[in-house]
Amino acid sequence: MRTTSTNPNDCRCKNCQALLAKHDRDGLSIRRGDMQTTVTGADFTVAVTCYRCKTLNVLASPRKPTPTPTSALPRATAA
Repeated sequence: MRTTSTNPNDCRCKNCQALLAKHDRDGLSIRRGDMQTTVTGADFTVAVTCYRCKTLNVLASPRKPTPTPTSALPRATAA
């Protein structure tokens, strides 16, 4: 019986749970046979077709809220 990892860095197929990629501090790594690719950067979206069941999976970097610039905040006025 095959067991699936619950590692939060594993990106698995939403249909069959096949391991598609791993996400770590270096980026998103996809490896299949001799082919390997790494996607880096803070903001990315990658579409991956599962090698096992052919389901399209969309993998996206975690989005961090954009900080509000202090100049956009209303200024308090003295009365």
